[in-house]
Amino acid sequence: MLLLIALGVLAAAAAGSVVVYQRGASARLASVDGTARLPPKGVPGERARAEPTLETLQHGDVVLDGDEDFVVTGTLQYREEQDAWSLHALDGGATKRFLEVRGKAGVVQAAFLEHADDAPLFGALGQGLTYRGKAMTLEARGDARATAQGEARRSGGLVRYARYTGPGGALLIVEEAGNERRALFGHVAPTSTLAIYPGDLNRAP
Repeated sequence: MLLLIALGVLAAAAAGSVVVYQRGASARLASVDGTARLPPKGVPGERARAEPTLETLQHGDVVLDGDEDFVVTGTLQYREEQDAWSLHALDGGATKRFLEVRGKAGVVQAAFLEHADDAPLFGALGQGLTYRGKAMTLEARGDARATAQGEARRSGGLVRYARYTGPGGALLIVEEAGNERRALFGHVAPTSTLAIYPGDLNRAP
């Protein structure tokens, strides 16, 4: 009997810590005047979302990578013919990142990326290049249609892109959309090391 009581107490404590964690991550994104930059709670009576996964991430969800947690503030949805992938803008307070999620050979692949101001842009790209001491090989290039949601950090529309991969899971993405140009550099992250939590501000009560 004492064992059952102890297990019950531990389970309750674990559930409580998850709720506190989610609220803490959301609170870190509050603006100076205290107004949270996250979506409001669901409409009373609205059916709650299923637990989020990498493939169903939405504005307000929390991504945990080791000791770092990030809140999804916006998303760019890309589509090129039958191929589709997502680039989520992440806010970790002092750290801003992107999380790319795409299917590759039937497997979901995740990659953390950051702005790379020193990367070559279109006009200086070839089949391969050396960037930050890594030999990068062209994996794909083309034109995709992007749709922006939330604070995606760039507008949608037609995007010309080039994608390079390198040793150790290195990844370089160069994009051009109208007069907007940017490069993102980072690495592929093992999906088994990531944890996803629903943003408590976008959950139905």
